[in-house]
Amino acid sequence: MKTHTAILNKLHTSVTLYALRDLLLFVVTSLILIKSMGYGGGKGVDIIFISLTLLLLSISPLTRYFLVIPYIILCAIYAPVGMIYGPPSVAVVSALFQTNRVEAVEFLHAIPTGCYLLPFATLMMLFLLARYCWRQPLSARKAMPFFLILIVVLFARILSGNAGNIKLIDFFSSLMSSYQSYNRQMIEINAGMLAEPRWTIDSVNSNQTNYVIIVGESMRRDYMSLFGYPTSTTPFLDRVNGTFYSNYISTAPNTFESLPRTLALSDGKISYISDNIVTLAKAAGLHTYWFSNQGLLGQFDAPVSKIAMFSDEYQFLKKGDYQSRNTDDDELLPLLQTALANNSPGNLYVLHIMGSHSDFCERLGGEPPVFTSSNTELACYLSTYRKTDRFIEHTYQMLQDTHSPFKLIYFSDHGLSQRTIDGKVYLRHSGDTRQNYEVPLLVLSDTDRQRIFVDEPHSAFEFIRLFARQAGIVVTHPELNMRVAGPGKRPTFNGQEMVDFDQLANDPPELL
Repeated sequence: MKTHTAILNKLHTSVTLYALRDLLLFVVTSLILIKSMGYGGGKGVDIIFISLTLLLLSISPLTRYFLVIPYIILCAIYAPVGMIYGPPSVAVVSALFQTNRVEAVEFLHAIPTGCYLLPFATLMMLFLLARYCWRQPLSARKAMPFFLILIVVLFARILSGNAGNIKLIDFFSSLMSSYQSYNRQMIEINAGMLAEPRWTIDSVNSNQTNYVIIVGESMRRDYMSLFGYPTSTTPFLDRVNGTFYSNYISTAPNTFESLPRTLALSDGKISYISDNIVTLAKAAGLHTYWFSNQGLLGQFDAPVSKIAMFSDEYQFLKKGDYQSRNTDDDELLPLLQTALANNSPGNLYVLHIMGSHSDFCERLGGEPPVFTSSNTELACYLSTYRKTDRFIEHTYQMLQDTHSPFKLIYFSDHGLSQRTIDGKVYLRHSGDTRQNYEVPLLVLSDTDRQRIFVDEPHSAFEFIRLFARQAGIVVTHPELNMRVAGPGKRPTFNGQEMVDFDQLANDPPELL
């Protein structure tokens, strides 16, 4: 009898230990998955919810192979992106659809080495679950208590109105809503291409001036020595006469969402793509050119390329397909030189550069970084500022050599936010910090005799109005001052909704 009791006790202990081991593996897996989905961490309810969901779905081979395993593999694939950019967003989805092979390779190269440990750990947990938990999964009867706990947790969150905050639910909800938002914006842009521009112009100054707009990429204003950064990152702009806007913010935190709202009329959420900077210039009698070092066409068209195609003449160094090359911004300068030489004044030239687009070291065109730092990425990033500064200088000199009136406008589409990974600072997109929107805007002309700094707040939503004023174009319709927020607020679009810029977190620059 004692022997029988001892055997039962030993068996019960063994079963309990196996159950605890399995539960521990599911808990550890849930912790890793939360990280892989782009969340810095999760609350107890997130760990419980994911652990129990995985445990219950693992009981049946059907749900295990068609739900659990694909989900874990998806998290492993997304993990490097999640560590850098967080949960799914429109920026991530648009990058997925609009990135060519060269940019994809650059993206993988720019991912910190430590980020690759997370997908490895995620797949390792998949192996451990298969090895120890799925050979003898719980029976439906034994799983009933876990199912009841999961139902209680879920209903408690639903009743409190916080079900959507559970990380597992939020991940797939964000993925779906971001994809839908991306599609909706592309549909609006494509529909806008068919609409006639609505410009009604009352008067125009004499069109004997050349206008050049340089559209920069990923440049934060606070890293420019022009605006106070202690390292000389913009030597030409530090000395040239012109007008410099020190309180200008972008419309959105990434190129896909920023440029349509900057270069076309927008109420914040919807951009009226045919009412853009190019069609306005054409309505004012200017001949328009668009020279770009960013992609034109692929399976999915970038919104800014739609605006470019309104130009009288356009040329893209990249075609946007899998054969796209890693071209240097300086290759745009001969195109501008030729156009200036072959045309009389009275033109608009738009130069869309790669600027400080990641991978930063690739943007240097084979040149060594100008700066040295233990943080190679930061050294390359600041070196791209020097390269853009030189690009602006060469453009300025070309315009001077024409001996014709000119105005050169430069702005960046958005900035970047700093993210610390493995103790090292990286610069990536984010809609959560002010510096991701604080970008440079400057105007240089042949008549400048001093350096003027404009400290009043300005928004890229006003860019068309600013250009019209610089070009002496008086527009009577449509209204250029479209209201995007209430009085006293500085609105910007964070990828999901209009937010008050001044309420965003601060992200001061890293010093060399």
